[in-house]
Amino acid sequence: MDKKYIFLDLDGTIIDHKSNSVPLSTKKAIKKLQDNGHEVIISTGRPVSLLYGIDKELNVNTYIASNGRIVFNKGIMIHNDYINKEVVKELVKVAYDNKIDIAFESDTDYVINSTFNESYKDFSDVFHLEYPKLSKNYHLNHDIYQMVFFYVKSDYKKYEEMFPTLNFHYANEYGIDINEKGGMKEIGMKILVEAMNIDNEDIIAVGDGFNDISMIEYAHLGVAMGNSCDELKETADMVTDSVDNDGIYKLFKKLNMI
Repeated sequence: MDKKYIFLDLDGTIIDHKSNSVPLSTKKAIKKLQDNGHEVIISTGRPVSLLYGIDKELNVNTYIASNGRIVFNKGIMIHNDYINKEVVKELVKVAYDNKIDIAFESDTDYVINSTFNESYKDFSDVFHLEYPKLSKNYHLNHDIYQMVFFYVKSDYKKYEEMFPTLNFHYANEYGIDINEKGGMKEIGMKILVEAMNIDNEDIIAVGDGFNDISMIEYAHLGVAMGNSCDELKETADMVTDSVDNDGIYKLFKKLNMI
């Protein structure tokens, strides 16, 4: 079999949030894929600072972070695309005036501008993330690749209309990822396709969330986890089992790749 490039989402795909760990079967599958000459690439909405060493644990040094805004190839950053600074300032002012907390993701940090309520804690608890540290006006002195808007779900659409150059993308019931428009994880995939001279027919992508839809559509073979949102399952070429029921291992066993 020709070498395949396998883009794996992190939360809900590699990581089982019920146990807050990578299932042993997933580790085994990734190791076998690597031993068989395939390239495993992490593709996550998380910033680099919240990988928590999972990349090293899985011996993966090529990855996409912040929903395609940061790309590393063999441990070297080859792409970074931060949000327009004036737009960030404007959104932060609107958020602060409306007592909405907003978190910033740079290439090194994950911090929050205010703590009007506890939604940021609930958001972090879903993904088992550390709570962002309070750092007011962090955005004035740092490049911001992604923001998290801790919103009242029924109201966030009006902010989306106020900021037409931004993409507001559902992350979980407590918060929403904000990036500049122009794509999501497939942006990072395209960067790596060019850098690594990858043929599209050799791309497999696996995910479970709304932010994985474009990645699944871009891949030659797009796979949804059994625990995926319905929208992703409808987009995918196939559906495997859930993350907590050996979904990754079963998928690549079925594809005769391990």
